[in-house]
Amino acid sequence: MASGSVSITIKLFSALREALGESEFELDLTDISVVGAQVDVAAIKSLLSERGAAWKEALNQPNLVHALNHKVVFTDAVVSEGDELAFFPPMTGG
Repeated sequence: MASGSVSITIKLFSALREALGESEFELDLTDISVVGAQVDVAAIKSLLSERGAAWKEALNQPNLVHALNHKVVFTDAVVSEGDELAFFPPMTGG
């Protein structure tokens, strides 16, 4: 029995937004949601990486910053219906 769609908001910032041509969109998690299973940031990155080489390269660079509901998290953080997941390029400085 389907429980309806499960979606989150994805936000891309700075060089990621420029490279991928999107700043914000809704992502339907129904395809990767399994009853009783939890979807984490790593699963979202994997799903988005299937959109093509630019997505895979952008989302798998070292030191990419992930923020779930405005808090920096690791890729094992669990994502829930209605959450906001943001990706920031690695910070550079000198």
